[in-house]
Amino acid sequence: MIGGRPTNQDALWPPVGQANSATRLFVLCDGMGGADRGEVASRLLTEAVAHYVAAWNNPVLDSVHLQSAIDMAYEAYAFFMNQHPTINRMGATLAILQLHERGASLAHMGDSRVYWLRNGQVLFRTMDHKRVNELVETGVLTAQQARNHPWRNRLSRAVLMHRDPAGLHRSAAQPDLLLIDDLQPGDYFFLCTDGVLEHLDDETIAAILATDDTDPVKLDTLLAACNQRTQDNYSAYLVRLETVESDVVSLTKPTPVANEKA
Repeated sequence: MIGGRPTNQDALWPPVGQANSATRLFVLCDGMGGADRGEVASRLLTEAVAHYVAAWNNPVLDSVHLQSAIDMAYEAYAFFMNQHPTINRMGATLAILQLHERGASLAHMGDSRVYWLRNGQVLFRTMDHKRVNELVETGVLTAQQARNHPWRNRLSRAVLMHRDPAGLHRSAAQPDLLLIDDLQPGDYFFLCTDGVLEHLDDETIAAILATDDTDPVKLDTLLAACNQRTQDNYSAYLVRLETVESDVVSLTKPTPVANEKA
């Protein structure tokens, strides 16, 4: 959804209406604030990851495959920036869920998140790549100080390319990657951009997903907290595992939300 901004810089894969119970790859990106053409950056990144996975016949996204997919996005960035020489920076966050015969791969860069939930509990969620979080980890800031720090929205990692007199340069930052091999029927994965989190916390997300409501109703409840209140764009995918049998995973139909301009 567009939120309080004039344009929607979120992008997701599959596009709205195209995911089904056979879908195995979900990608969610958010154009990086302070960079140019965020809506283009997020779209190019989602498409690059999806096209790479399809071209390689759905390989399990290990660190090598994941970096190769991101390299394809950088090539797309470079092409676009060479066609538009006034653009000096392009970047986007990245959140990925891939289901496969070994379980699930979760990957992210920036502050778009992936949650793994079971029976109303958050088993895992990605940790935002923000400068203040790094300062908290090193003891420079407390968690309370970080909430109101002037740098609280600055990312420490993203898929980012910038231009200087010497040419185009890509970020050396690497994504975090986790392989899960303990999937169970009824497990949820929830991918969201940071706009969803302006008025939601982990406990609220878990409590809503633990109710007996249908999945579309659960997602509507989550997003009702954002509607007319969230300043940033907000997009999400809710994925529920129906069955898990050895190397076969069955899904209920994944439920997305995104503005029609995405």
